[in-house]
Amino acid sequence: MAQNFEGMTMNQTSAKTIMAFFAVALLLLSACDDQRTQTITWTEYEPVYMSQEEFLAAVTVTEPRDLEEPGKIYLYDDYLFVNDVNKGVHIINNSNPSAPYFAGFVTIPGNKDIAVRGDLLYADSAGDLLVFDISDFENPKLITRIKDVFNLSQTQFRGHPYRPVDPSRGIVVDWKEVEVEEVCHGDCHQPGSPWGWGFMTFGRASADAAGSTGSAGTGGSMARFAITGDHLYAVDWSNLVTFDISAPEPVKQDQQGVGWMIETIFPYNEHLFIGSANAMYIYDIHSNPASPERVSVFRHATACDPVVVEDDYAYVTLRDGDHCPNITGNNQLEVIDVSDLFNPKRIGIYKMLHPHGLGIDSGDLFISEGDHGLKIMDASDPYNVKEVRHIQDIRTFDVIPNNGVLIVTGPTGIIQYDYSDVKNLRELSVILAGETVNEPNL
Repeated sequence: MAQNFEGMTMNQTSAKTIMAFFAVALLLLSACDDQRTQTITWTEYEPVYMSQEEFLAAVTVTEPRDLEEPGKIYLYDDYLFVNDVNKGVHIINNSNPSAPYFAGFVTIPGNKDIAVRGDLLYADSAGDLLVFDISDFENPKLITRIKDVFNLSQTQFRGHPYRPVDPSRGIVVDWKEVEVEEVCHGDCHQPGSPWGWGFMTFGRASADAAGSTGSAGTGGSMARFAITGDHLYAVDWSNLVTFDISAPEPVKQDQQGVGWMIETIFPYNEHLFIGSANAMYIYDIHSNPASPERVSVFRHATACDPVVVEDDYAYVTLRDGDHCPNITGNNQLEVIDVSDLFNPKRIGIYKMLHPHGLGIDSGDLFISEGDHGLKIMDASDPYNVKEVRHIQDIRTFDVIPNNGVLIVTGPTGIIQYDYSDVKNLRELSVILAGETVNEPNL
């Protein structure tokens, strides 16, 4: 009897187990048939193509046109050259900063960087280097094109996510935002935005240089072009490229790998200070200008990092998010002692909101804070940098301080200030994106 009772108990238990198994299976099948359907949308970047023939024929000089998307800036003589991202260069007569006016526009597809020396304007066009004769500022003439000298394959895209490039469709000259919609069952996978290219884009881009073709001008801290003496130095995603510009036809002399995600270049006292996503590199251009020699590397947190230098100190802004390497929290100003170029040392860190370009003049430090405006700092004591003023009602990208006139660019346009008294900046003029300022009637 005990054995029968025991056996019945085991049979009943087995039956219950089997029934439970089938119940779970039915529930799982039911769940599969009852999946959630949802629709998600996101923005991604789509390449804009030109055929080779269209690309070469597109370079033209036209009448002034509206400022659309201000990018790099360059000041030379009485003229301000403003890059309209991937479209070309505005030529602005700035002889009177209180009344600047548009003198012309050079259409250059895929243009992001500019520099001027004497009568020559240097500009990139996708991977090419173009040289214009600007002896008549308001009527530039293309005199030469050097093809495929910049490696932009890694830096063309405007941000993540982006659609792959199809080389068979032509040359990528721009990127446009497109809205994408997807209907999916279950949990959708939202495309991420780790980091991308910001035409860092990212002091003065050129130092005064004596030579047969004249001196160079002044660029913003986001520059990838720098002119010193008879040489044009340019950085792309990973390389430093050197051109001999002693003659109107540039000669490529050297190309050397620098590091990862190279962003900006700043010449100072026969050295180049190169900003990348995780370091500042220092190169000597005195010993052999045709082939710069690395002196040292200063490592910092991963972020976008334009750099300017004055006397024995370098000033670097780091920012997160945007199209920068997406390490959150790295929004700061770092001050670095470079009196010993072989052993740079950080001497100060100052919290910022979202810093972009910067400029310095005799201890007056100007920092673009992106959507958070413009900060003026007192850096007369590099060990104790102090905020003097914060202008919050403007959006800023880069600055050029030059002989008492501060040129500020941002997505909404260009503002110029008189900074002879930094505590009381005086607005001189405003050029808004979407408008053309014509020559005033005298």
